Amino acid sequence: MAESNHWQLIPLGEFERPDAPASTVIQRTWSHIRKLFIAEADDNANPDEQDFPHYREFELEPAVAAVNAAWQDNDDPPAVRFVVSPPFSGSGAILREWAKQNDYQQLTPPTVEQLETADTDVWWQAQECERWLLDEFSSFWLRTTDHMQFMRALLPRLLRGELGSGVVVIDSWTFAFLKRAWPLSLPHCYCFAAATPELLKQSGIVGSEKRLKNLAARSRGNLGVALALWAIQQDEQRSLPHLPSEAGDATAFILYSLLLHHGLRGEDLQRVLPMLA
Repeated sequence: MAESNHWQLIPLGEFERPDAPASTVIQRTWSHIRKLFIAEADDNANPDEQDFPHYREFELEPAVAAVNAAWQDNDDPPAVRFVVSPPFSGSGAILREWAKQNDYQQLTPPTVEQLETADTDVWWQAQECERWLLDEFSSFWLRTTDHMQFMRALLPRLLRGELGSGVVVIDSWTFAFLKRAWPLSLPHCYCFAAATPELLKQSGIVGSEKRLKNLAARSRGNLGVALALWAIQQDEQRSLPHLPSEAGDATAFILYSLLLHHGLRGEDLQRVLPMLA
């Protein structure tokens, strides 16, 4: 991989969140103290002005090259590898492009009926492939008693290599949930290293070293979020979204469910949260 490429795919255990400059930490603390005593001035802001550009296009090829570099020396790859993807990081798009270049077929999600019956055989027969990419694991389960059976039946088959060789892109919220709900730990887990100021520059963000370091820390190393934050900084007419003061437990449950499943259709949201109107 060329020295000018600052993308890195690393084992999940090696991930480190970037630190903010010391002056930024002080500013953030002071801002938090002020908010405790001063009401937000823009509580009644126009919702259209609060639209957060959660995802911006970036060049995929350098990230694909990082995947190839991480896995090129593995002559005997494991049956399945997991890539943990923070929301809006673009990992799914990167792995889809990698799969296209390496002749991996993208799997289709199960139907609601297959989720309910945990019929992995019927679902797998329709795939007809030996090397595959499962690009959004959150589509293969719902956080209900019945709809988790498919995931519980599928994971052992993947780990045993019964379904050939593949890569699973798993949302970080789903991954955190599975660590508590699944009795075994998932092997061969990777993630993209946290975005550095150099990677932000490579992706087209312009600014001083201090500003780029602050942006990398504020986005927690998530390039997609960093691009969105930078886009807002360029437009003085826009401001960061925030929860209204009247948001309560119902709002928290809905947001948690949406993050856990990387988005949900209305009818699926009602299945996950039947107690809410």
